[in-house]
Amino acid sequence: MANSSIYVAEIRDDNAINIPSEVLNGLDLHPGDKVEVFIKRIRARRLDIKISRNPLVKILDIKA
Repeated sequence: MANSSIYVAEIRDDNAINIPSEVLNGLDLHPGDKVEVFIKRIRARRLDIKISRNPLVKILDIKA
């Protein structure tokens, strides 16, 4: 089981961030678990490049 993941998320209207179910399952996260968060604004044109080069996409079986 992996203990970290890098993924791209969007801020919702209520300022919440959704964690994709693939990441929740891959990291075995449950309500109440504490996580460390690093936030960085990315440029939209680099999004596809970052996802395709991220090795955790294959480990966690995330669909890019």
